[in-house]
Amino acid sequence: MATAVVSIICIALIVLGGMTMSQGILTSADTTALSVEEISAREGEIMRTEVDTIRAAQLSWADFLRVTVDNSGQTKLASFSKWDFIVNYYNGDGTYYTKWLPYTEGTPGDNEWQKARVCLNGQPEFFEPGIINPEEELVILAKLSPLPGDATIGDIIIATPNGVQSSISFNNYGYTLLTPHSENTTIAGTDYYQLVEATPADGTAMTETTDIFTANETNRKIMHNENDASRLARHAFPLTGISQIPAATWTVYYRCRTWEFQGIQDNDVNFDIDILIRKADGTVRTTIATNVANAYLTGDEVDMWVTKSATYNFLEYPVVDDSDYLEIVYYGETDSHGPDNPGYMQIRIDDNTLAEADQTRIEA
Repeated sequence: MATAVVSIICIALIVLGGMTMSQGILTSADTTALSVEEISAREGEIMRTEVDTIRAAQLSWADFLRVTVDNSGQTKLASFSKWDFIVNYYNGDGTYYTKWLPYTEGTPGDNEWQKARVCLNGQPEFFEPGIINPEEELVILAKLSPLPGDATIGDIIIATPNGVQSSISFNNYGYTLLTPHSENTTIAGTDYYQLVEATPADGTAMTETTDIFTANETNRKIMHNENDASRLARHAFPLTGISQIPAATWTVYYRCRTWEFQGIQDNDVNFDIDILIRKADGTVRTTIATNVANAYLTGDEVDMWVTKSATYNFLEYPVVDDSDYLEIVYYGETDSHGPDNPGYMQIRIDDNTLAEADQTRIEA
């Protein structure tokens, strides 16, 4: 009888142990499967995440480093407090700094960064505010202390919470340098060419031309892409982070020529600009100046590329809304009796084969 009882107890223990072991195996298998699923989901998210840092500059009109990041992937991006923003730069004394900057919701203090703006096609976002959807751009403002030194170059690394990163270098010239580029920026559905700070020509060189001037015609004509007459020579610079454009003497440089003209005289032909402020909705807020910075060709500068310059005394402009854009529009003009033969007026932009001193640009 005692043997039977012991046998029953042993059998019960074996069954219980087997059940416990089976449960443990199943739990372990479930946990493993869940971990594999989580890893797979994370890897899939990383594969669908892509960011491109497309512009960076230490603003000459504000004590901010401005960085533009494009969501070029397929996932939404948020949780900015979990992003990494790392910057390497030299200050004015030549001291080298490597800094990780924390995120702040308000105006950034020293060594902080903020999400200043999220936009799509140049307009402030209205769908899912605070989230960078695919094809939207994030504009970052960062305040470095001490400030980068004049004539120095720095580097930025930006990483999303899942570890996807992008990097870019930035220049600090110590003065204002605005260069017309051939890349596009879209404002309210209309494409403009970019006006970029602290970045010389770096893209696809492009010629902007007037329509034809007839013999002896005196006129002022807006320029356009020589391969696309619908793309006018309008270049836009975002004012995000800038509260005021200071008074200064602007020197406007034109890499320019006449084409097929003959018989021009000194002061017959000049290149000039309009300056205006355009709202994010595409309308003009104000026109600052028209037909200024007139750079004249001489009679022997015909059908040849030359770099000419002229100045304009820019008066102080308080920025009304930092979602606005500064816009520069390029024109060609014939004065006096005009050219003897029909022809065109042209400027060259974004040509990195030229020395910086010969490039179309604005310095202040």
